[in-house]
Amino acid sequence: MFTKKINFFAVALVLSLITAPAIMARSFADIYIECGLGAMIAPHTSPVAVVTNVTWDLGTTAISSNISCPDSCVGGQAKSAAFIFDSYESLEKDIARGQGEYLDTLMTLTNVSKESQGKAVNNLRNNFAFYVANQDYTNQTKFQKSENLYNILYSQSPY
Repeated sequence: MFTKKINFFAVALVLSLITAPAIMARSFADIYIECGLGAMIAPHTSPVAVVTNVTWDLGTTAISSNISCPDSCVGGQAKSAAFIFDSYESLEKDIARGQGEYLDTLMTLTNVSKESQGKAVNNLRNNFAFYVANQDYTNQTKFQKSENLYNILYSQSPY
């Protein structure tokens, strides 16, 4: 029994040493502002980001995203997710047309090269058209629609 406790504490110590630099690189306040669901929903409104992270899951998603992928907290996919949520209706129109300012901005946020953008937009349009044709689409909330567009976008290869 005593050796099991020692083994458990040894594993816990190793894990804390591995994750400590990721946690210490950013303060907990910054983690709650820059990571997790709060950063995606309210990237420019720190109080809303913090409240969202705390209310949603007591900040565990923010902390785990900071540990597992700290670069995603500031920018990258979080910025894309926030942009999709903030401009969903305009993106929906641009995707249907296959061009437009919002679609161009989304491609820029995802860092798709100019050479790959045509293929990426075509893939996005095809997958999004299939999603929109689903009978449940009209009953979904803006958040659900935004989340699904985000998932469609990042399930494609150039990202």
